[in-house]
Amino acid sequence: MLNKQLLKRHWNWLIDLVFPGFCPVCEQSPFLDGSHYTCLGCLDKIAWITGTRCKLCGMSMAGMDFQGLYCAGCREENFSFDEGRCMFALDENSRKLIHELKYHGARDVIRDFSAWIERAPGFLSFLEDSVLIPVPLHSRRLKSRGYNQSLWIAEAMMKELGAKSELSTCLKRTKNTPTQTKLDRDQRKGNVKGAFALQAGIPLNRKKRIVLVDDVFTTGATLDACAHELREQGFRRIAVATLGHG
Repeated sequence: MLNKQLLKRHWNWLIDLVFPGFCPVCEQSPFLDGSHYTCLGCLDKIAWITGTRCKLCGMSMAGMDFQGLYCAGCREENFSFDEGRCMFALDENSRKLIHELKYHGARDVIRDFSAWIERAPGFLSFLEDSVLIPVPLHSRRLKSRGYNQSLWIAEAMMKELGAKSELSTCLKRTKNTPTQTKLDRDQRKGNVKGAFALQAGIPLNRKKRIVLVDDVFTTGATLDACAHELREQGFRRIAVATLGHG
């Protein structure tokens, strides 16, 4: 075990030398401890969600923890999914993690996922015994960007879950919709309505629990559009899981 850890430290040092990066939070050199791309001290600054949370979106809430508690925003919605979890609230520090992963393609950020789940109790068990389905990009955007960060996230989850779950890329994006960034809640819903479809020829047990995976939960419009398509196709147990919320 010691030799393996030493080898990993040397490998991370070599990667950093050839492909220099930086800790997304403090912008110092990555792998300062030899193992984690983001400093462990910086990870401790993230607003990890623990304790009482909304059943649908997973956002932290004040008050007693019990099943079926919905936040004010979710009480006004009629989502097509049953439940949800997220790992942290989006603030100045956590947005840097998402930004590096989503817009700079820094996949090394998600290599620390095992350290993340240690700070988000219950998140991994929420994913167990499920089929993880990453939110897809349209083929044009995927070609332009070169990667789908939601797939990276789902793959990181699978690495921790092992045989307890499975991953499927059965959803496709049929409309090359504009970015949701500057749209309000209603505009986001309209933007992604009917934008997803189930791919033909991919076998999937409709009795299995589905967990849709994305980077962030903002209004839930994109995840809801995906869940709606799955409902239409006969799936009945649908959850969502994201890294951030905000």
